[in-house]
Amino acid sequence: MNWSVLRREWGAVTFVLTVIVGMIVVPLALYFNNQGPAAIAAPPVARTASPIASSAQTASSAATATSSR
Repeated sequence: MNWSVLRREWGAVTFVLTVIVGMIVVPLALYFNNQGPAAIAAPPVARTASPIASSAQTASSAATATSSR
């Protein structure tokens, strides 16, 4: 490599080296950032009865009420 070209184009060479270093450092940082023991976020559970469960209870209640008559 000719040193005169490097002296003239030092900005371009610095930019290319910065991009290459960034291509290595950024994926490593993202990888190591996700290595910690983090709690798994679970979706909140609804405390109301589901329509299937309430209709099943209604059906069994109706059957019990009909058979007791």
